[in-house]
Amino acid sequence: MDTKEYISSGIIEAYVMGLASEEEVSILMCIRQHNTEVEQAILEAEMTLEDLATRQAMSPPPELKAAIWNTLSQQETTSSSPLEPQQQDLASIKPMASPSSAAERPLRTLAARNWAIAASILLVASIGANIFYHNQSVNDQDMLVQALVENQSTEQKLQHIQEKWKLLQDPVIKTVTLAGVEQHPQLKAHVFWNTKTTDVYLSLENLPAAPKGKQYQLWAIVDGKPVDAGVLPLDKTDQVTIMHQIPAAQAFAITLETIGGNPTPDLTQLYVMGNT
Repeated sequence: MDTKEYISSGIIEAYVMGLASEEEVSILMCIRQHNTEVEQAILEAEMTLEDLATRQAMSPPPELKAAIWNTLSQQETTSSSPLEPQQQDLASIKPMASPSSAAERPLRTLAARNWAIAASILLVASIGANIFYHNQSVNDQDMLVQALVENQSTEQKLQHIQEKWKLLQDPVIKTVTLAGVEQHPQLKAHVFWNTKTTDVYLSLENLPAAPKGKQYQLWAIVDGKPVDAGVLPLDKTDQVTIMHQIPAAQAFAITLETIGGNPTPDLTQLYVMGNT
């Protein structure tokens, strides 16, 4: 094998990455001492690997740094003992090498392997750090979306309060508080009744969400009889909602009816009621 074929055979790359066999390392060390092209190819391969590690490197989180140095310390401890057997094996494979070069071979091999291991660990750490920061970025985006949703919810609540406050300040608006009946004493709702235009606005306050298949219906009690004042839209239970116009009424009440409402109230499902 001539010099160019040897350089392109992949042995140099395997040596730099610490993947070459002991026999290949022994032969390569012998050749590089007498061949400047091989020596230059080895140096270039080492520089290429170093540049790759440098470009890929980034500051990992503290826990990754600790793991890297612990791994390197263990590797150096476990790799320092078999130097003498390696010297004997290499000397037996290539007896023409000088004593000084035979002593240098295992040291260079060990250094190259440790360097390759360090570069590999740094590369893995860099990938791990990229994943870590990517996940952190995703978490930050999720938190931002959550904050936007909460902010939107807060704005809707504020708008709801402002609407009620505007109705309360209007002198033609009569506010009727609907208190919970005996079965639901903790519940409350408000009817805002415009005695001039006969418009009626309803705010459920703390009434629970209507069960599936059900809908709240407002009734005006006129001369002792219930008059349909409209059903509350399912998607507006947390808002001030305009209902049917009521010219006159002695009281208002809310029942839970089937979706779409009923012509007469189900008094077993009476939730709140209040006199005008």
